[in-house]
Amino acid sequence: MEGTLLKFKPVVENPELVTTTIFNAVTEWVGICAKEEFLVAEIDPEFAGGVELCNKYNVNPMSGANCLVVEGRRGDKITYASCLVPVGYRYDMSGVVRKAMNARTVSVAPLEFVLEQSQMEYGSITPIGLPKDWMLFIDPLVLKNERIIIGGGFKKSKLSIPSSTLLSLPNAVQLDGMAKYVKM
Repeated sequence: MEGTLLKFKPVVENPELVTTTIFNAVTEWVGICAKEEFLVAEIDPEFAGGVELCNKYNVNPMSGANCLVVEGRRGDKITYASCLVPVGYRYDMSGVVRKAMNARTVSVAPLEFVLEQSQMEYGSITPIGLPKDWMLFIDPLVLKNERIIIGGGFKKSKLSIPSSTLLSLPNAVQLDGMAKYVKM
């Protein structure tokens, strides 16, 4: 990506930089782009957070996205979804996400559960390689750039993928109005 200090290379040639779930999802990928288009860069884990990454590696915040896993409840039914919004934005969980999940309440999913199910590290959860039965909500702002930088599963890495591939992931839905700007 132009202007960034990150050095990206193909995931398929660098399995040590991503979790097994991500590597498997990329190597098994059949979609609108080649699996070689999924790139990974090694980073200092101290700068894995969206804002910190942007400041350290000269990344435009609109070129990065944060992923949050939420739990929706309606009666005894529990559903999970991952939500993707640009860096510097918050999630409208109680409004837009709750309605999209047809849930009575929505909250951040329990961390231990998310880490166990995703086999990823806290601070680098990404929609690629998540359980296929979870919904994936993508704010349209994430899709505006040709490529997007997201977590690599390990805090030591970030992925750069064509934004258009996001809608090809299992249960992916564009969700208007989910991202709410927060002054950084």
